[in-house]
Amino acid sequence: MKIWNIKINIQNLIWILLLILLLFAIIYFICMNTTIHMNHNNFTTILRDSHQNMSQYIGKRITTSGYVFRNKDFEKNYFVIARDMLINETQAHIVGFLCSYDNADDFENNEWVEATGIITLGDYFGPIPMIKIETIKKITTPNDIFVNPPK
Repeated sequence: MKIWNIKINIQNLIWILLLILLLFAIIYFICMNTTIHMNHNNFTTILRDSHQNMSQYIGKRITTSGYVFRNKDFEKNYFVIARDMLINETQAHIVGFLCSYDNADDFENNEWVEATGIITLGDYFGPIPMIKIETIKKITTPNDIFVNPPK
């Protein structure tokens, strides 16, 4: 039989707990402030995952590029940052994030842009992830304009 005699110094225990809390706060801050960078290689994978796991993406910062696409029923400040996803040699579908931007009419349909914003919960025939754009700029059309279906 063993008997343990442990002396606890309350002041040291408080300092250790505060350090642990600080460490968790730093890890949380780093994780929440990481920017997701979409490109032609991961575009559809991130897009699909954000729709399937919306709660994990809401509030995260994202940077993406594509061309401006609008449906006739979009609100004035809405557009999609879109890419064409290759299905086969003769078929492609338009895919992308619905975006909200106060000066959306500054950008023409089919104009290529790069944008950074925060993923929010939008509504377009049901709840969807939507980017609230913070910064956006026109870019030249990249060499790799198509994306593949998600892996």
